[in-house]
Amino acid sequence: MKLLITEPIDFSEKALKLLKNNFKVETLDHIDQLSKTIFDVEVLFVRLGIVLDSDLLSKANNLKFICTPTTGLDHIDVEYCLENKIKILSLKGEYNFLGSIPSTAEHTWTLLTAINRKLFLASTSVTQKIWDRNKFKSFNLDQKKLGILGLGRVGKQVAKYAQCFGMQVYAYDTDVSKNFEGVVLLDSPEKLFKVSDFISIHIPFEDSNFKFVSEEYISLMKPLACIINTSRGKIWDEKAIVEALVNHNIRGVATDVVYNELSENTFDSPILKLDVLHHNCIITPHIAGATYDSMKQTEIFIVNKLISELYE
Repeated sequence: MKLLITEPIDFSEKALKLLKNNFKVETLDHIDQLSKTIFDVEVLFVRLGIVLDSDLLSKANNLKFICTPTTGLDHIDVEYCLENKIKILSLKGEYNFLGSIPSTAEHTWTLLTAINRKLFLASTSVTQKIWDRNKFKSFNLDQKKLGILGLGRVGKQVAKYAQCFGMQVYAYDTDVSKNFEGVVLLDSPEKLFKVSDFISIHIPFEDSNFKFVSEEYISLMKPLACIINTSRGKIWDEKAIVEALVNHNIRGVATDVVYNELSENTFDSPILKLDVLHHNCIITPHIAGATYDSMKQTEIFIVNKLISELYE
């Protein structure tokens, strides 16, 4: 079978060897070439650098599998794949394996501590030859309240880090059976947003979760609260987040995702138009899962999943 790796840079050598033992493997030199080369491909291996919409997928006459080492699938037209019997192999639902991957939780914690201590603003100030510590006074994390929205795999990892820092940890999840030692479960998102000094978002994007973090919930946050998003940009009302920060209704925002990141209109996202030199905001380009270690582990896992699918 012909298999095409669309983003081969730093691809796991072990995963590549496994693929070459089982497939005719080709790699894409540039993403713009995909529409011209996809017509006879039977297996596509993608990350997050490309959107597989129906227009592009309709050019793939022989496509049987899409492999993506991600939990989210908003970069793939899932409905088209279902209608055309294209099987998607992803990390969605692979809870046991995902529990061994710490990269998103680690990046969440990096963003939380950085936004709390205004690190970007402080560092930028020094590069501008301003040495003024009084501008950047902050707060301890010890005994502060962390609210975790979504107590899944990443949420539990973040809870563990928070406990090490002496924080009081609260959580809300639609699955009332979820629990974690030392975490106080609340029965509504309203209570979570009211009580928390920090909010960390860890719910998956689905149509039902579009702008789940609404203007209403944001308005309940404390004026000194910070919010961190390493989930998806469509989970929150980005415009309301920006307005709350600019109007000093919240203290800080840190995000690894933006609303339009999977389109050519990425920089139309309201948060990317924010003057980050004058507001406590940190934005990173969806790098939470992008560690060499985690990417290699997930690629090997997906390759083995594909081989098992074919030969079981």
